[in-house]
Amino acid sequence: MTRKVEFWNPPSATQPFGPYSLVAGVSADAELLFFSGQVGIGIDGSVPQSIEKQYELALRSIFALLIESGSSPENVVKLTTYIVEPIDPVALRRIRSEILGEIRPAATMLYVPRLLSDDVLVEIDAVAVR
Repeated sequence: MTRKVEFWNPPSATQPFGPYSLVAGVSADAELLFFSGQVGIGIDGSVPQSIEKQYELALRSIFALLIESGSSPENVVKLTTYIVEPIDPVALRRIRSEILGEIRPAATMLYVPRLLSDDVLVEIDAVAVR
């Protein structure tokens, strides 16, 4: 089976600062999936106080949606993360590695003044293929 997504980091550009790729290419025969933003709220409605735990919950939610959609983490093309406060980069890398393994999709992280409510600290949306 041919890979539907390829990642690369051209040497002509500044290299990534974290676990992401500068470019993600998608084959013409791939179906694009666009996932709405997932927040760091547990299925039971609980909202952890730490941004790291919320980041983990949001990323795990995307992982579950990928599986339910017939896709998988290696098919994530792009992640966009919105945060309202700093997140420890070491924790971020550890959490991404636990959930996504060595997959390094294109990624953007933005600081925003507020999300769904004052206690929601992170939201992540994704584009994937199947």
